[in-house]
Amino acid sequence: MTFLDAAYEILKQAGEPLHYTLIAQRALAAGLVDTRGQTPEATMASRLYVDTKRPDSRFRRERRGIFALVEPQPRDIAQRIDALNRGVRAELRKRLLRMPPDRFEALIGELLIALGFDEATVEVTSHSGDAGIDVRGVLRASGITEVNAAVQVKRWKRNVQAGAVRALRGSLTVHQQGIFITTSDYSKGTQKEAQEQGKTPISLVNGDQLLGLLIKHGIGVSEQQHLLLSLDEEWWGEVLGEGPPTSTPPPAVGPAATAIAYPLPVRAMVRRQALDAELLDASGRIRYSEIEYGSPSAAGQDATGWKSCNGWTFWRYRDAETGVWRAINDLRRAAAAPP
Repeated sequence: MTFLDAAYEILKQAGEPLHYTLIAQRALAAGLVDTRGQTPEATMASRLYVDTKRPDSRFRRERRGIFALVEPQPRDIAQRIDALNRGVRAELRKRLLRMPPDRFEALIGELLIALGFDEATVEVTSHSGDAGIDVRGVLRASGITEVNAAVQVKRWKRNVQAGAVRALRGSLTVHQQGIFITTSDYSKGTQKEAQEQGKTPISLVNGDQLLGLLIKHGIGVSEQQHLLLSLDEEWWGEVLGEGPPTSTPPPAVGPAATAIAYPLPVRAMVRRQALDAELLDASGRIRYSEIEYGSPSAAGQDATGWKSCNGWTFWRYRDAETGVWRAINDLRRAAAAPP
């Protein structure tokens, strides 16, 4: 059994958070792990710390050294959100089918602008003499090249057949890129015809893709975000003086056991994007994006645009001994601890 599987079994049996040393001791006593290493507690700590950084981890860190099992989110909340979103997509599709033809074509023009087409070039054609082209526009790619696009739109419920794609191709002028957009879908023959070798390729956008693009760019749809609150257990653990069990003291790892050399590389994760900076000293001076900040919170606020940020827990450094990313607040505690 792996260390993580053993930790899961021990925490499930305990029914409460435990310090990693106690988890390791109980796992060894129960014969759940068989290790020849001399530091099973340190191994358990490292595995748990690293695993809690994964979005699908079974564990969460209560406070320093203390771990618990992740409580599953109530499935009814996720299911209700899913159902609501499916309902919005279905209603959006219905409304697209009910729109007047000229307003639908204008909506496609708005979508092209949102996708990066030059607004000055986007033109909804008249209904007569347009040779089947409904919208035209130019996409300029960073000043390097231009894509001159001709778009045909069809609000159909039935699948688009290959003849419609051939007709669009025949309407294109030299150097024009054809785009076909429909509220329905395309037959296999149409998809093959659109990418036929030796012919001008035609880009196809089906109904599901169209809905996704409208939702992504907020055209006819607004996104609502709701804040889910949770207690900062590590902060409360410090305030209430709840530390690791006295009967099982943690091994000497972390900033107290190793010397820290400044400037120290630090990192924060925001929506799976890494923000890298340098901690200049134990007082909290940080250099981020070539700018020096007097506090980690100021650097965190500037890096994220948030109104408030606890920089001491936001920024993390990599522990040279365990390889675990730890809050820089641990360095402040170690500096303040008596020798």
